[in-house]
Amino acid sequence: MPELLRGWLPLHAWSGRRRAAIATAFGALAAGLMGGACVALDLGGGLAAQSALADAKARLAGARQTLARLSALQRDAQDWPQRVRDGSAAGDIRSVSQLAAQAGLVLIALEPAASGGPRAQAFRTTKLVAWGSFGQLRAFLEGLAALPELAVPAELTVRRSGEGLAVSAMLQVFDGLPAVAIARRGEAGGALADPFASRFAGALGAAAGQGGVAMRLAGMLVERGRAIALVETAEGTVAVQAGATLGGAHVSSVDAARVVLALDGATHSLTWAEDAK
Repeated sequence: MPELLRGWLPLHAWSGRRRAAIATAFGALAAGLMGGACVALDLGGGLAAQSALADAKARLAGARQTLARLSALQRDAQDWPQRVRDGSAAGDIRSVSQLAAQAGLVLIALEPAASGGPRAQAFRTTKLVAWGSFGQLRAFLEGLAALPELAVPAELTVRRSGEGLAVSAMLQVFDGLPAVAIARRGEAGGALADPFASRFAGALGAAAGQGGVAMRLAGMLVERGRAIALVETAEGTVAVQAGATLGGAHVSSVDAARVVLALDGATHSLTWAEDAK
């Protein structure tokens, strides 16, 4: 550093021109830094004003589009068929109970609840608690399209309960609106898979094949501590031992009483007790 400053005159010895040049350079540098800070911090509010202006233009364009469609909307409202609002909570309970019986759902509770909605969208509410299978629940939901009024299952809760599903919902019935069928997606002719089924359903179903015969423990061979199980599948009887693969599942263990299958962290046992079912 001393070598860099060698030959420089002290400040009091500088000429006026040199002092003016240095002051001008420092002033330009300070002005540049101040301008950059103002732009970055938007001290003048320019960026905020531009954003507000762009938002106002977008709102104005939307309002103009709505105004242009106003006449068509008014015509549609006049042409919409006016239906008589003659529904009742008792009628809703009767219709829902009949629909549940047709679907096979077991009704546990069915009672009217507090209604709601604004005047133009008022609805009646029916509390539903039922028990059944996934197929029965699906048949019930699809059957809502056959009701005379629009029924929407709000606050729908489905959970496993024993061998079936426990279902609770608040059915909102809108008078004057037609029922709408549930849209179906991803069904190219086959039945919709049960999302509540065991993770072994796919593997066991693949082993069962089209005949619908599930895997069954048919026999056991035990010799010198080594066990080999005979399992019946749609393709025939298969001899398996620990470490083998059966129906896409890993055979984790085989003993004189059961065959334990493992799949995705879950286990399933084929036992002699299943033959009696």
